[in-house]
Amino acid sequence: MYAERIDAMREINILILGAVIGGIIGFISSYAMWKVQINQDKRNIAQGLHTEISSLEGTIKLYAGAFEKGGLFKIDQPFYGDGLFFAYRKEIFAFNKDLSKLIFEFYTYLLLAERDRQVDKSDQFFKQAYDEMKNSIKNANNLLPKLKELLKNEIL
Repeated sequence: MYAERIDAMREINILILGAVIGGIIGFISSYAMWKVQINQDKRNIAQGLHTEISSLEGTIKLYAGAFEKGGLFKIDQPFYGDGLFFAYRKEIFAFNKDLSKLIFEFYTYLLLAERDRQVDKSDQFFKQAYDEMKNSIKNANNLLPKLKELLKNEIL
C-alpha cells in the first residue's frame, strides 16, 4: 500500500514536472518569437523612415543652399505633410535613445519650417517667420547625414 502511494506520487510529480517544463519551453518560445517580431517591425519602420527622409533630402538640400545665398523668395511646395512620422510616432520610441531623439528633432524642424512657410507675406511677422523657416531647414539639413547613418544601422 505504501509502495503504491509512492508510485502514484512519483507519477504525479512527473506529470507536474512535465507541465512546468512544457510551460517554460512555451514561454521561452513565445518570448523569442515576440523579440524577432519586434526587431522585424523596427527594421521595417527604419527602412520606411530612411526611404522617406532620402526622398525629402533633395528638397531640403536645395532650399538650405538657396537660403545660404540670401534674399527672400516664395516657397509653394510644402516641406512635409502627412508622412510616416505621424504614422509611426509611437513606434519611434522603440529605437535607441539617440536615434529616437534625432528623428523627433529632424521632423520637428520640418514641421516648424512648414508652419512658418505658410505665413503670408503681408503678415507683420513674415520676416521673423521666414528667418525661422530658414533656420529650421538648415538645422534639418545638418541632421541628415547622422540620421540616415543611424537608420541604416537599424536596417542592417
